[in-house]
This record gives sequence, structure tokens and C-alpha cells, in this order.
Amino acid sequence: MELGVFPCIGWFSDELSNEEILKKFLKTRPSNRWLMLGFHVPQSSNQLWTAWHCCERRNLRDNKLARSIDAEFIRYLAGTHHVSEAFSRAGLSDGVGKGWLVYLPESEDFLDNSVTPKSNYQQTFENEYPQIIEILELKTIMENPELSISHALKLGLDEENLNLQNLENSLIAFILSSEFNS
Repeated sequence: MELGVFPCIGWFSDELSNEEILKKFLKTRPSNRWLMLGFHVPQSSNQLWTAWHCCERRNLRDNKLARSIDAEFIRYLAGTHHVSEAFSRAGLSDGVGKGWLVYLPESEDFLDNSVTPKSNYQQTFENEYPQIIEILELKTIMENPELSISHALKLGLDEENLNLQNLENSLIAFILSSEFNS
């Protein structure tokens, strides 16, 4: 199922450290369906939607490994069942000054182990992200996530047989391996 662009936006800051941004974000975010990722993490909408599907199914079945849906999503992107390892691989990095603001849509329904985002998810994202960006005093990066081998290696993918032609498939397999090994 093609869902289009995943609801996320890149940001940067010359003023605050990532630690300060994250601290302020966690106090002001509308819900735990909003999260911050390291700039190296999102690489394609298909990668993000795959992690969302895995995460949302576990959330609806109430068998998440992480305590919250945002941590579960990060765990999938990092390809691990260890939450602390997931945050070190996929969280905001010190000294980088940029990252991604991400919205995890709620599900419309849960039929036959299939999840679909609510139809208004893009509108929710578009309505709420500008306020979050303003509160955090960030500047937006108007680009979509891009595939990058060096960024994939930071996430923990194995360099062997990794190339740009198969990178998106490798990222998706990385996410799914977390599902099968947890």
C-alpha cells in the first residue's frame, strides 16, 4: 500500500544544543505520537512507513517491547529489541544541531493484522508541526529524507553487500529483522 510522504520535517538550530531541544520538546509535545530522530535516521518514506506499521500493530495488540509508542518506533528504526541501544543509534546526537520532527499517525482500524492511518493524519501533522517548531525556536529543512550509506551505517546496518541500489530494501529488512527477533 502506497501511503505517500511520511509526516516528518527536518530541522536545525544554531542556538540550542540537541540536549536542550529534546528536553524542551519532551515538556511541550502534544503527545507521545510526536518524536525527534537523529538527522541520519529517516532515509525514505517506505522505511518510515514500515517501522510505523510494525510499531502500530504491536501497539494495538498491546505487546510493545518499549513502554511508549515513540520509543517502540525508534526501536524498529534502529533494528533492535533493546530500547537503550535504539536511542543511542537513532536518537538525537550531541553536537549535530539538526534532526527530524516526526508524527506517528493513529490507526483507522485493525483488521486482519493490517493497520491504516487515520485519513486526517497529514492535516494533523501540517496543523501542529509549525507550532512545535516555533516553541522550540528551530528552523525547518524543506527536504525529504534521502538514502545514505554512511547514515545507514550509523543506524547499525552491516556494511557488507550494502550499496545505494539496495539500500532502501536493506533498511526495510533491518526493521523487519527487529520484528522477527523480538
